[in-house]
Amino acid sequence: MKTNHNNLRENLTVILVMALSLSIMSFLVYKFTGRRAKETKVLKLGYVMAPVGAAHEAAIKFAELLSLKTDGVLTVKLFPGAALGNDRELAEGLTLGSVDLVLSGLASISWYVPQYEVLEAPFVFRDYEHLDRVVHGAIGKEVEAALLEAKGIRILDWWFRGPRYLTTNREITSVSDLKGMKLRVPELPTYIESWKILGTNPTPITYSEMFMALKQQTVEGQENPLEVIYTNSLFEVQKYVTETRHLLGTFLMMTGEDLYLRLNDDERRALNEAALEAGQYEYERMLSYEEDYLEKLRDKGMIINAIDISDFRKLVIRELPGRFKDRWEPGLFERIQAAEPRQ
Repeated sequence: MKTNHNNLRENLTVILVMALSLSIMSFLVYKFTGRRAKETKVLKLGYVMAPVGAAHEAAIKFAELLSLKTDGVLTVKLFPGAALGNDRELAEGLTLGSVDLVLSGLASISWYVPQYEVLEAPFVFRDYEHLDRVVHGAIGKEVEAALLEAKGIRILDWWFRGPRYLTTNREITSVSDLKGMKLRVPELPTYIESWKILGTNPTPITYSEMFMALKQQTVEGQENPLEVIYTNSLFEVQKYVTETRHLLGTFLMMTGEDLYLRLNDDERRALNEAALEAGQYEYERMLSYEEDYLEKLRDKGMIINAIDISDFRKLVIRELPGRFKDRWEPGLFERIQAAEPRQ
């Protein structure tokens, strides 16, 4: 029994010495570097896009930048391909804490602050310079504040997507060719009404179900950026890519406000900077991919259909604002059209 007591005392002594040593080491690290011992945080970043293309590459860049800027304290694990759910599930996950970061389209604006959903209306933006003026200017700041207040979701940055194109199995040369076409669209009022104005029968279907809907001919066509068309192999179920370029949109890099407030000042600064820098990287990659994707889709047998879209644009711009006069922020459409360059 005496031996057991001696062994117990020896073991306790070793444990106490180890604990004291760790405390001393932690104190010395803090004393000479001003830092506490690292406590790493792994953040989950979810998105529905496939793990290829500009958005995914920018997500990788974002993870690298954040780790670099925080000396490894904040790391990011990527969950592409809707691994953590569809866009709506991901947005809700930010408020529930089941996901830390989300990269998605503008659906969250339509769901939670619909007065600003004009931002995702076709033909609203003339070019990327115009888009940049709006989302990185006063209007963008208003949207960010509204979403934060309504849902506790913080927009870290707006990442520019490639233009949206129409794909079909019949040739489209004019507005009249769209009449009665069952067209897959996201579950967003501006998309639905815009394509109604153009004569189609818009059918909301989730992103993850889009390919099968086209394959089974539940719908006849869809509209998306070239990256989505190619990476989702839509060339297997669609024949024509019509160069409507009807929407210059953005991704939203978002986080939940609860998580954001749990970070210290340096970590928040790093998170914001990483989002901005990765967003610029994504834009550059997107531009370089445009011609590549067109060529790849040609190689896959798709016919690239160049058309004059002026009649499409005039029709939507004339009709759409009136359909949302009781829903959109008053005067917002006009402010967007007159947006000044950001300072």
